[in-house]
Amino acid sequence: MDIQPIEGDLMTPIPRKQGKAITMSFPNAMKEVIKGNKVTRLSWSNEDYCFLKGEWLTIYTKGAFHTWLVSEGDMVDAQDWVLMTKANN
Repeated sequence: MDIQPIEGDLMTPIPRKQGKAITMSFPNAMKEVIKGNKVTRLSWSNEDYCFLKGEWLTIYTKGAFHTWLVSEGDMVDAQDWVLMTKANN
């Protein structure tokens, strides 16, 4: 399937396949983390992301790695999770 450019204002610079959602729910984001991917939220800074590190759910924020204590706000009605396409760390 070809990747199609989207015209107009975008919430994220991530290219997407036509008809496929860019964002996902918390449970789907955690499925991606389990696969070894890094995920972030549209509301987080461009440098923050989470992933599995040494079998712990970890967040990279403010220039350091931390064990991530997930909050209700991260899980409930959160549909703004996206895959990281590239992380600096």
